[in-house]
Amino acid sequence: MKAFAAIVFALMSLLAFASPEDMYGQYDKDGKYRAMQEQMDKINQQAEAAEKERAEKQTMALWAALLTGLIPLGYIGSQVIREQTWKSNPRGTAQALAVGLAGGAVLFGLNYGVFLLKIEYGSKFNTAVAMGLVLFMIIGSIYVLKKTK
Repeated sequence: MKAFAAIVFALMSLLAFASPEDMYGQYDKDGKYRAMQEQMDKINQQAEAAEKERAEKQTMALWAALLTGLIPLGYIGSQVIREQTWKSNPRGTAQALAVGLAGGAVLFGLNYGVFLLKIEYGSKFNTAVAMGLVLFMIIGSIYVLKKTK
């Protein structure tokens, strides 16, 4: 029993110090395994680089859409501060800020969606059609608002 344990221990220690090239060397005489392993390593590196680039593009799209979405709120806020409308009309000021915030949220959502579609589909995504649909929705919303008054 001691001899068997010593043999198993000796084989395990050999496996611990053997490299994959040593282990597969006798079976991979023509180098197919090594070529496949190098190809897999290359594919994995390319996939990691592509994922990193995609994450960077998504972060850039998020920031661009966020900054664009803050434009209406910033413009209304600057008018409120400049004219100090909260003193004479606090309710109207609150309503204007709420409308600016809602408009900014819609603008953020539309821009972020367009940016993500452009990143995902690239040249297959027609930006002009998407912007036309957004413009159509804006014109339709203004028409409905004017018609109800």
